[in-house]
Amino acid sequence: MEKVLVVDANARGIGRRVSTIDVIGVGPRLVTSLLRNYNIAARLYAYENVIEDPKIMESYDILAISFMISDVPAVKKLINLWNKINNGGIVILGGSGALSQAILQSLRFSMAFKGEVEVTFKHIFSSYTKLSESYEVFLKEKSTIRGLVIKTQNGELLDGGLGIWAPKEMLNIIPVIEDLKTYPLFWASRVYVEVVRGCSNFKRAKQASNGKVCTNCNLCYVDPLSLKAPCPIGILPGCGYCSVPTVHGPARSRNLYTILEEVERLTKIGVSRIVLSAPDFLDFGRDHLVENPLTEPCRPPPNIEMIEELLNKLTRIRAIAMEKTVIMIENVKPCLVNDEVADVLGRYLKDTPIYIGLESCSDELLEKIGRPATCSSTINAIKKLSDHGLRPYVYLMHGLPIESEDDIRKTIKCIDVLESVGVERIVLYRFRPIPYSTFENFTRPDTAMQNASKRELYVKVSEFNKKQKDKLRGMVVKAIIAQRHPTKRGFLIAYPQKHGPVILLRGSSNLIGHRVTVKIQEAISDRVVLGSLVHIHERYI
Repeated sequence: MEKVLVVDANARGIGRRVSTIDVIGVGPRLVTSLLRNYNIAARLYAYENVIEDPKIMESYDILAISFMISDVPAVKKLINLWNKINNGGIVILGGSGALSQAILQSLRFSMAFKGEVEVTFKHIFSSYTKLSESYEVFLKEKSTIRGLVIKTQNGELLDGGLGIWAPKEMLNIIPVIEDLKTYPLFWASRVYVEVVRGCSNFKRAKQASNGKVCTNCNLCYVDPLSLKAPCPIGILPGCGYCSVPTVHGPARSRNLYTILEEVERLTKIGVSRIVLSAPDFLDFGRDHLVENPLTEPCRPPPNIEMIEELLNKLTRIRAIAMEKTVIMIENVKPCLVNDEVADVLGRYLKDTPIYIGLESCSDELLEKIGRPATCSSTINAIKKLSDHGLRPYVYLMHGLPIESEDDIRKTIKCIDVLESVGVERIVLYRFRPIPYSTFENFTRPDTAMQNASKRELYVKVSEFNKKQKDKLRGMVVKAIIAQRHPTKRGFLIAYPQKHGPVILLRGSSNLIGHRVTVKIQEAISDRVVLGSLVHIHERYI
């Protein structure tokens, strides 16, 4: 039986995590499970485990790496280590980093999977029993299939393009559970569980990075997908800076009972924080309300019955009912938030964060980049969610190549409004062109500090976040003590169970692995607060 070592190198950058340390995504877990379904002896490890103990590699025939665009240095380090130990054995690449042609040219590998892998795997394993066998044939014949890239010995890329979008019935494989124990802090991490694959926003940006400009043909607004998908001038679907609609297709909901089983199994190994992952959680079940693929971002309204059934059944799982495990959701589109949605989310997810993409407070810019909501409708959605006990986190972007000084000014003026409607945190990030997005060929902009108005926006957001952290003083929260602080002697690092700023507190290392009640004393920065121990609850490890 062929043995594949799957390594999660996501967010490892130059070789270690500096942010989102407490996140474990879906992709590597799912790929490992899919390979096992085809009788491949696959095992998943966190990047750190393999780097710190390279002997792990000796037992495997193939190295498979999941990574992002920013992780190339970490990936090169891993491949070099593999080649020393295994004499240039097969290396497979996957994840969003494998979508970049430039990155594929720069790395030493054998096979790469671009986009969704379910259908590509099915094609491979219908003809071969081993990945190595398929690679040898493709290499010999200088051929490939959809979703697969073969790198020849002279560096030529045989590129099959993006993988075919997996039909809904193929989304019900449960990602590996036990392998999570190879992650150093799995019990304290936010473990992501896929609820929806793909995005319902098939609206488009008004111009592309290749210079083409929308002709207002209105095909973006018609059904079915077969008419909507091929833009006459080649502008890709979705927000201009995002590749999800192109890479992952229209929104498809996973089976409710598959989700329930996965979550319950995660609670049984001690996972304390679970995020129901989707480009938009409110798309869950909406695809059941339409005959064609779901490509309308705002119509029909959310499938409240299915959403409530999912949340109700999840909260009946023993560990969740006892609050040993917390469930959270991630993103929602503002145009789908109404009073009924806010009420349901508030009842089941009170005091948890909810992420909303505002991106800009300029309606003109929002229209140009393909966003499905206006600034005012987003603010109304935020207020509804806040009024029902959720903690809104808002995304803002700077550096879009088509933004003007006026657009930035409108966003700066809007910060105070965001505070008044209950936003807890603003996540300000710089535009980055990514493969298979409409804005792929735009140049990455300078940092915010290089431009006066962007610098003003950056400072305003930093002040906002620090002010919001100051409001936490005196608040009592449940947290999971994860580890010693690497530099502050006598301090421990804890993660709020319902997410929030990292908590530092004094205490013995014997507390690591416990759920505790903590009182917030003060904000140290816009990301870290100081806390004091109030009560010690159960131990996870």
